[in-house]
Amino acid sequence: MARAKQTRCEDIIRGLTDLGVQSGSLLMVHSSLSSIGNVYGGAETVVDALLKVLGLEGTLVVPTFTYPGDYPPSRDPNWIFDPDRTPSAMGAITNAVRTRPKAQRSFHLWHSVAAIGPLANTITTTGGSSAWDSNSPMAWICKNDGQLLLLGVPYSNLTAIHIWEVALAVAYRREYDVKRRMRCLDGSLAPLISRVHDRTESHPGSDFNRFGEHLEAADKVQIGPVGNAIGRLFTGIDAARIAEAMYIEDQHAFLKQGDTVTALSHGKTIENAKGFQSVVDPDLVFPATSPGAGQKG
Repeated sequence: MARAKQTRCEDIIRGLTDLGVQSGSLLMVHSSLSSIGNVYGGAETVVDALLKVLGLEGTLVVPTFTYPGDYPPSRDPNWIFDPDRTPSAMGAITNAVRTRPKAQRSFHLWHSVAAIGPLANTITTTGGSSAWDSNSPMAWICKNDGQLLLLGVPYSNLTAIHIWEVALAVAYRREYDVKRRMRCLDGSLAPLISRVHDRTESHPGSDFNRFGEHLEAADKVQIGPVGNAIGRLFTGIDAARIAEAMYIEDQHAFLKQGDTVTALSHGKTIENAKGFQSVVDPDLVFPATSPGAGQKG
């Protein structure tokens, strides 16, 4: 087994910079802490590195989803969403962002996002009850020069595809409202209605890696290591164009074509208890039970 080298903040900064992340950018990150390796300081170090690279003019956004499969309490009809205290089910890095003093979080029951930076308030307050329609926070990011970073996770984690599925009115998703309550800043409770775009019963499963391979074949993705994680950086605008073109050609473009998903050409893709990960060396994935280890997000 390969010997695990400890990854420090400066290593992550170097990897992000080499990948092409620039100061002042708007960046949405899906991540896996354990994919990066043995990170000194854990998730907080990764967030520090992201914020240092983005600078004071940049904005960092992460998913802070509480979808039932990842966070079972939210299935309870009496469950209360507390933007300040309800944890993200998307891993250690997302929770480290969520709990920063300057972080803001959108008011979506299952699919909230958290953001830090000059655009944080705009992003987290835009749109209405849907986290995926054309007015949603993630759609705003994609339409306003935002970049998407997959940090140690494959395209299976690219939930932005749901935006394009909704925009294209795919037949395999159904819409309905979920009603819960939200705790306000003054401690009072208010109704919270979220518009959900769920899978139909006939949905065969997603294969977003297929989309990713098309995006990479079009030379729209910057790929490189960040620690032991494979980083993939691309713009929301490029991704939306490729997604729409694929769907027009094949209405099953984002769905599994068999029992497995498409294999990616770069890095090693593994699946374990933490979900899917995209890494340089599977032996250097930091164990989930170790201090500072995290999950995908």
